[in-house]
Amino acid sequence: MPIAQELIRVYETGETTVIGFGDGEMPDQIDIPAMRDEIVELLKQHQSTGIAVDLTGVPYVPSAMLGLLASLKKSGYDVHLYNPSQNVRRVLEVTRLNRLFQLHDLGI
Repeated sequence: MPIAQELIRVYETGETTVIGFGDGEMPDQIDIPAMRDEIVELLKQHQSTGIAVDLTGVPYVPSAMLGLLASLKKSGYDVHLYNPSQNVRRVLEVTRLNRLFQLHDLGI
């Protein structure tokens, strides 16, 4: 099974590919290069210009995952984060990644 499919769920593909984390937990140990390659391949396959990450129920995002998202942004993809927890928001503010990503609250 591909690495990304073990951790993320793809909800929609198209101009913006929407992914989420089914159980709300992300392991600290992630093979980031492999996951990035799989996500980029998915984005290219569907000709996506951006990625939306549903963080509903995710209390913590490992720094490696934030780095992966930052690298996607620097590669030219729009990165949207939906429903980040207060803890995740704090980390984004401290690292100033809140200026790099577009944050959205849907109140879910």
